[in-house]
Amino acid sequence: MSNFARLLVLSTCVLALVSCGVNSSINIQDGATVNGDKMTVNGGVYIGSNCTVNGGCRTVNGRVTVGSNSKVRSLKTVNGSIRLDDSIGVDGDLETVNGRVELGSDVMVVGDVDSVNGSISVESNSTIHGTARTVNGDIDLVRTEVDGALVTTNGNISLSEASRVTGDIIIRGDKKLGQKTLKIRISGSSTVDGDIIVKDSDRRVEIVLSGGGEVRGSTGTAIVERRPTPQQE
Repeated sequence: MSNFARLLVLSTCVLALVSCGVNSSINIQDGATVNGDKMTVNGGVYIGSNCTVNGGCRTVNGRVTVGSNSKVRSLKTVNGSIRLDDSIGVDGDLETVNGRVELGSDVMVVGDVDSVNGSISVESNSTIHGTARTVNGDIDLVRTEVDGALVTTNGNISLSEASRVTGDIIIRGDKKLGQKTLKIRISGSSTVDGDIIVKDSDRRVEIVLSGGGEVRGSTGTAIVERRPTPQQE
């Protein structure tokens, strides 16, 4: 995850070379079309509904929000959350270091979704054409398809309502972060097409399968618990 360490340095260097707002927020009004990259240091990025942004947006100290029915490119922050409303298209990566990433319904991301110290949550009918990755944060997918891997070091993972991961689920090891038990919950006919890969052989990972949840690949060293589907009365 060295790209996050580079993000802060890159942002600061670029902002020193270009003319932009350093201590102000970026505000893009509803229905606007904006070309080119937008950058700030101490301020948020607020993109309205029905916008088209033909360039990346980034900040160092601020959150990023996007209104419904907008089309954007890469969104990056260091100290702040990223929140996308419904029916949004993202052609690029979503990255934050200290903040969560929240995606609404009918969101399509053509790129990776990354958070170091925050969770990733995705609502129904959304698609990530890339990898979703955290270090210290949970990953929660609801009726979502990920055409790549899920990767975490110290977070739990939940797939529900027919979510699908076409790649692997990878649990990284890091002695400095402790060795708490991680849970992977796969329910409601959700599937993982790939393997469950636990990088640290001493790490305890529990997979809970219920309601038709399935791992089609290998579960490796993880402990698998299968819970029966409740009978309808």
